[in-house]
Amino acid sequence: MPTNQLTTNHNSFFKSPAVKNRIEQVVGKRAEQFTTSLLSIISNNTLLAKATSESIMGAAMKAAVLNLPIEPSLGFAYVVPYNRKYKDGTQWVTVNEAQFQIGYRGLIQLAQRSGQIRNIEHGVIYEEEFLGYDKMKGTLKLTGDYVDSGVIKGYFASLELINGFYKMIYWPKEKVVDHAKKYSKTYDKKEGDFKPGTPWATEFDSMAIKTLVKELLSKYAPLSVEMQDAISADNEDLNFNQSNEIKDAEPINTDQQLLDDLMSVDTETGEILEESTELKENGELDLKYEDPNAR
Repeated sequence: MPTNQLTTNHNSFFKSPAVKNRIEQVVGKRAEQFTTSLLSIISNNTLLAKATSESIMGAAMKAAVLNLPIEPSLGFAYVVPYNRKYKDGTQWVTVNEAQFQIGYRGLIQLAQRSGQIRNIEHGVIYEEEFLGYDKMKGTLKLTGDYVDSGVIKGYFASLELINGFYKMIYWPKEKVVDHAKKYSKTYDKKEGDFKPGTPWATEFDSMAIKTLVKELLSKYAPLSVEMQDAISADNEDLNFNQSNEIKDAEPINTDQQLLDDLMSVDTETGEILEESTELKENGELDLKYEDPNAR
């Protein structure tokens, strides 16, 4: 189907009375602005335009509930097209569905809303500046020289609360690689590499940092209701354990900006592992969302 026809279909869906009413229930007076922004994102991405309207709605509403913007350039949350294969009877069927993904900037913002965080840092450590890591104290020893390029030694993320609590985690690059290979569904064991066009293949450093940020915040930061909802929402995407037999699910090779800073859904790796639960078996969209302003 031509892209302009797909866009027209999405416009009709999101402007239908039933859908408009659902959106208004969640975002209130911002409903029109929310819909306009979402349709703009769809029209600017031909691959996303091919996704089902219901899945786009489900992904976008998750971001709305968390009060996170979905504009790709901001890096807080994303509506990303995925090819999902599932077994329908005896036949394998491929469906283009949108998935909600939270960026590490979104996780940091949710953590900061608790009012208990003084500072969060994250980044890359290069071999030229690395002098050692004390496991007992959880501290890095660096040269102190400014280094922003070279051979990467590892990655870190740190958290400081207003009550004085401080925690820093550091993973050598080898640990990140092993971790991603073990948990990521985008790692092809036969080829011995990550599938082309997927975040671990194109943006390894960003994915590594996101993995550490989520590891840090999920284990050591005060978990607000919003933070718990974000982790829960992530874990609802692409459920490989549901009744429909899932063969594979991988991000479509979208433009680079859309793939930058994706935060996946696995609590350990930052990879989407679960099938969307927004679609019922009969294809209807289940929109039981809370009003974020009512919390």
